[in-house]
Amino acid sequence: MIDRDQAVELARAEVERSGLPWLEPVTVSWGLFRYEVLTNTSFRGGNVIVRVNRRSGKATVVTTIRR
Repeated sequence: MIDRDQAVELARAEVERSGLPWLEPVTVSWGLFRYEVLTNTSFRGGNVIVRVNRRSGKATVVTTIRR
């Protein structure tokens, strides 16, 4: 099982691999099976949502939020 900091690093790598911008600040919410990482939380638009599976550590970009 991975922790919060590992989830952020996995999310960052997935966002960079996808060619999307990684903008700080980042918030992390979690549930029973996954972490959800949201970038650029101080602004509306330009956000990326990444879900990271808590067991496998597999990160998937869910969507980008356009303005």
